[in-house]
Amino acid sequence: MSRHLHIDAFSGIAGDMFLGALIDLGVDAGEIEQSLRQLPVEKEWELSVKRVSRHGIGAIDLKVLTGENKHSHHHDEQGHHHHHHTNYHDIMHMIDHLDTTERGKDKARRVVTLLGESEARVHETTLDKIHFHEVGAVDSIVDMLGSVVALELLGVDSLSCGVLPMSRGFVKCDHGVMPVPAPATAYLLEGLATIGVDRKGELVTPTGAALVKGLCEEFGAQPGMMIDGVGYGAGDREDPEIPNLLRLFVGERVGAKRLMPTIESA
Repeated sequence: MSRHLHIDAFSGIAGDMFLGALIDLGVDAGEIEQSLRQLPVEKEWELSVKRVSRHGIGAIDLKVLTGENKHSHHHDEQGHHHHHHTNYHDIMHMIDHLDTTERGKDKARRVVTLLGESEARVHETTLDKIHFHEVGAVDSIVDMLGSVVALELLGVDSLSCGVLPMSRGFVKCDHGVMPVPAPATAYLLEGLATIGVDRKGELVTPTGAALVKGLCEEFGAQPGMMIDGVGYGAGDREDPEIPNLLRLFVGERVGAKRLMPTIESA
């Protein structure tokens, strides 16, 4: 039996939305925290997991609380606030300490490397020289590595993702005002299925795009699968028209013949 997860990013994707949706699928947040406790990060942190409603749909609102006052970090415009910056080798070292499978560690390395390469490309430098604005935040590290841990706890063997929405507008970051999608996100979206939507603000964050590109083998329509779980992760902003949610489907990967109804002879 092959366990498959499909990402339905009808309202975009960010790292906290993805991890929240995985918890909504049944992964124990306490197990995720325990797996990440050995990470050599400078700040104290903890997961805040709350049940919320978006347009009448129940979802998990996940935040990473850091610092003495355990203030929350919001990710709808993820990675564009000021943080201590961490370099690529620091994060690779953290992954070596990650309490998960070797398969999970390989996935984490792939996601972080893709994100780092996109940042390096934007700033016309190399992985060794760049200090990640997106990756450097403790909350982003927890989102990425926690998501990989959660996928392993769910026993997911393969992933796919539907069309990603391309919104418009601008976002503020360390380097000033940038167009949406952010430059690093735009590079990460190369080779992925996207569609323009008439919505302002950042729907797909750099971390969200890196997770999709680093974890998914297929893009576009959902493949044949027998769904046995649906999870929702909530974004922070309230949209009056479209629920600000990420939806995940998990189940057994099956061929088309298995999906056809059985017709008995009279």
